[in-house]
Amino acid sequence: MSNLNSGDLAAIWQITIKSMVDEELISQTACDLWVKECRLDSLDSETAVFAVENEMKRNIIADRYSEMLASQICKVIGYKPAIVIITDLSMAPEIVRLSHALYPTDIVRQREEASRDAAVDAAALAEDDNTEMNALIREAYPGIVHDDEDRSAPAAEPVSSERRLTYNEDYTFDNFVVGNSNQLAHAAALSVADNVGMKINPLFIYGPSGLGKTHLMYAIANRALKRDPNMKVIYVKGEEFMNQLIEAIRVKSNAAFREKYRRADMLLIDDIQFIAGKESTQMEFFHTFDALYEDHKQIIITSDRPPKELTTLEERIRSRFEAGLITDIQPPDYELRLAILKNKAQHNHMDVPMDVIEFLANNLQSNIRQIEGVIKKLGARNLLSGLPISMDMVITTLPEYLRDSEPVGDTVTRILEIVARRYKVTSQDILGSSRKKEIKNARNVAMYTVRVITKMSLPQIGAIFSRDHSTVHSNITMVESALTTDPLFEATVTEIMKEVKRVGG
Repeated sequence: MSNLNSGDLAAIWQITIKSMVDEELISQTACDLWVKECRLDSLDSETAVFAVENEMKRNIIADRYSEMLASQICKVIGYKPAIVIITDLSMAPEIVRLSHALYPTDIVRQREEASRDAAVDAAALAEDDNTEMNALIREAYPGIVHDDEDRSAPAAEPVSSERRLTYNEDYTFDNFVVGNSNQLAHAAALSVADNVGMKINPLFIYGPSGLGKTHLMYAIANRALKRDPNMKVIYVKGEEFMNQLIEAIRVKSNAAFREKYRRADMLLIDDIQFIAGKESTQMEFFHTFDALYEDHKQIIITSDRPPKELTTLEERIRSRFEAGLITDIQPPDYELRLAILKNKAQHNHMDVPMDVIEFLANNLQSNIRQIEGVIKKLGARNLLSGLPISMDMVITTLPEYLRDSEPVGDTVTRILEIVARRYKVTSQDILGSSRKKEIKNARNVAMYTVRVITKMSLPQIGAIFSRDHSTVHSNITMVESALTTDPLFEATVTEIMKEVKRVGG
């Protein structure tokens, strides 16, 4: 193991990150904020050494995530190393982007430790008379408490984090596996790629995370770019769009921001749900959308839910989405999972026996990212051990998939019991009509947990809790919002998820 090169270390780390998120041991937000940018520096028979950019991050990872890192790396390499975290100041970027500052409490600590943090500057600038800036800062960081310290914005250009795409053979229509659950979305995407800005505009694709929405977006862009390499294609996540707008206002370059987006030939916005409820960001997006639409430029949008369920999104924006084509992607059925596993194994030049593929197709029912993560885990174990892939390797590498499938009703009962115990209430309280704060909080967390783990629809969850689907949606949205702003709450929900899966195993 001591002979691993930087490429091997990076591959092991990427598999580990994916495993942590796919198994919901850490939220995507917390992963992006704390561990994603870590670097696995060395790995031997006893120790895994990670490097991070500053002392604050080193302390938080050591206190909160070191045990999880050790356990997840063990699943990849077959043994549990001691975790050592060092600080490497050369990893710190010259300008820390606003998108890295998600938790208000951490922003306060960063203000005391490093004035270079861009989120600190943004928070301080909210004291100025710039009304538009104030509104955006309040939207992005509602919990920040400002002081009277005088700070001035540096005369700098805004950080540009949009991705102007070039052809990428990793995401094409040829390597997108089509089945009943994604057939319509695939056909719509193919039509858009061959008729940019002409027939279907906008195209709105929705569905749970990890099912291929982003792959289809890139496939459209790749097909169009192969035909016209000079086409200006911009990809941006909804949250990045908001953060770029804040940065543009901070350095007084609003015109450059608008010019960048409104001159695009194709605009891909992933996870549009993140701008819902952000009034100033929605206003800028609305005008950008209209400018591109009137010029017959292609707009492609993805979300985790259909427009009608984005209740905090402005009606005028929802109506424009609904004027185009709305299509969904659902979790893959057995036949599609089988085809994807064969495709991924072939793509990674792996010899996977049919009994292993059939076993995994029966047990991997969550999403395509999970399937990719499992294939990469087996590939890493095969590479590191030199042993052929077999059911024995699955048993030692992927023990979480060895249990029999559990009836959904039993899973829901277990979720209710675990949440009730955590909040010191009863399952009957959660299913009842009480509006007491602790019971209401437990009920919201239970609804969210049922949604994430069982993938049940909102009406189905509503039937369990004797609520209509709009109430269920509202309660789940409140939990999702709290997860991005309250680290303690995020840790509690993560622990509940882990216990549900552990007890179920």
